[in-house]
Amino acid sequence: MLLHELHPSVVHLPLALLPTAAVADLIVVMTGDRAWAKVGRRLWVVGAGSAVLAGVAGLAASQEVRLEAPRARDMTFVHGAGNAVITLGALGLMAWRLGRAPTVTTTVLGLGACAFALYTASLGGKMVYEQGIGINPMPGQAPQGTLKGPLLLSREAPAALVRDAGRGLAWLWGRARALRSRGEPLATGATGLGPGDALPPAYVRA
Repeated sequence: MLLHELHPSVVHLPLALLPTAAVADLIVVMTGDRAWAKVGRRLWVVGAGSAVLAGVAGLAASQEVRLEAPRARDMTFVHGAGNAVITLGALGLMAWRLGRAPTVTTTVLGLGACAFALYTASLGGKMVYEQGIGINPMPGQAPQGTLKGPLLLSREAPAALVRDAGRGLAWLWGRARALRSRGEPLATGATGLGPGDALPPAYVRA
């Protein structure tokens, strides 16, 4: 396993744990069951922690793959920015739940964040299956694919993870500033809500 493959390997943890935590809170709000309140609190802690892990791995992965097409770059930005909002929200709900019982408001926020996560997860799928981001066998002339990163369990991997996560965060912040201050719009189709834009046929192997 290469280092950039860590993100898709761990991203399923928050995608499963955070909705389960939100549902546990919903049960508490509807029934008042204190046992479920304890379950939900623990799930928020584990789910938020796994979201941080997946986020750090995703930031690093953004610097370990080839992103030349504007749509692919901006789709990666939307995916990362959306997941950053979800992770910050999960950390905030976790902090609330450590000392308090769930409320209707926090439960609705939790369920809404999980619904939004379905959208960002779908973008992740489009990035791979439509754009070819991070796919090892892509032809060298393809605008997307993967770079030669270190093996996950190699001696170089920990330093590369920290370095590339920092670069990924700087890239995400820089693109957000360009959108806001310089008025540089997102590339067409970057939100994944329009028609598909797969790789040109010349880059698709028979």
